[in-house]
Amino acid sequence: MIYGLYLSAAGALAESARHDVISNNIANVSTPGFKADMAVFQAREAEAVEDSRTPYATPMDRIGGGLSVSSTYTRHRQGPIEMTGNEFDLAISGEGFFAVTDGNQVNYTRAGAFSCDSRGRLVMPDGRHFLADASGKPIMVPLEGDIAVAQDGTLSCNGEPAGRIRLFEFSNKGALEKVGANLYANHGAPGRAGSGRIKQGAVEGSNASPAEEISRMLIATRSYDANMQMIRMQDQTLSDLVTVGRVAI
Repeated sequence: MIYGLYLSAAGALAESARHDVISNNIANVSTPGFKADMAVFQAREAEAVEDSRTPYATPMDRIGGGLSVSSTYTRHRQGPIEMTGNEFDLAISGEGFFAVTDGNQVNYTRAGAFSCDSRGRLVMPDGRHFLADASGKPIMVPLEGDIAVAQDGTLSCNGEPAGRIRLFEFSNKGALEKVGANLYANHGAPGRAGSGRIKQGAVEGSNASPAEEISRMLIATRSYDANMQMIRMQDQTLSDLVTVGRVAI
C-alpha cells in the first residue's frame, strides 16, 4: 500500500512538471520565433534495480518505480511567417538560426524582431544581444539609406553591398539549450551554413498552437487529478486498516 502511494505521488509530480512546460508554451504563443517544448516521461525501474542490487529479488521489484520526467524536448518545426513591414524584421523560412552576441558569447535564435541602434547594430528587443556575423561580431548597417536584405542574407544599402547575414544550422538540435530571452546555447558540434531563406519585413511566429497546448493541458490536469485521487483512496485505506488494527487489539 505504501508502495502504491509512492507510485501515485511520482505520477502526480510528473504531471505537474508537464503542466509547467505546457503553461510556458501557452504563455509564448505570441512570442516571435518561440519553439514549443514537450516533457518526456521515462519509466523508472524498481529501487532494487536502480541500486544495482539483485533484480527482481521480490515480487514488488517487478512492479517498477512509476515514472518521472527525464528531459524536455523542443519541437523545432517551422512557425508561421507573419508580415510586419518593419525594415529590420527578419524571418527564417526553413532550416537555420541567427547568430547573436552580447559581446561575450554567441548564442542562436529564430526570433528576428530586430531594430537598429544609434551605432548601426541590429539589436534584439532585450537591448543586449546583437545580430552577429560569421566571426561573432555585431553586424553594422549604414544609419542612412534604404536597407534591403536578400533571401540569401546579402545586405545592401541604396543598392550597394553592405554586408552579409549568415544562418547557422545544427545537425544535433538536441545539443541546443534554451538559455532565456528566446536564445539557444550550442553544446554540440559547430553550426554549418543554414539552408533557410531570409524574408525581410516579417517575423516567424511561435510554433505553439493554442488549441494543441490547451488540449494537452486538460490531459495533464486530469492525469494529475487521477493520481491525487489514488493517493487519497490509498491514504483512506491505510487509515481504515490502522483503525481496524486498533479495535482488534
